[in-house]
Amino acid sequence: MSLSELGLLRARDTGRPVAELSIGQQRRLDLAVLLASRPHAVLLDEPTNHLSPALVDELTEALGGTAATVVIASHDRQLLRDIRAWPQLRL
Repeated sequence: MSLSELGLLRARDTGRPVAELSIGQQRRLDLAVLLASRPHAVLLDEPTNHLSPALVDELTEALGGTAATVVIASHDRQLLRDIRAWPQLRL
């Protein structure tokens, strides 16, 4: 699977040096690389800090497409609404 297929990095940005990407693009690249490695678990602490509502949607979509167990610590109401239907283990 290519990084652009994850929806987190646009195809036109895949050839750019990382230093030329914005901080938001760098964070999305980090997440895309992580998800492309097909991890068993992903732990995220406030992953939506400094993301626009559109990017929160992209993040949710990308995470929803992974087979990994996803653990999220967040107070972001939009993110919590978006993942409401996901299987949950409340602690």
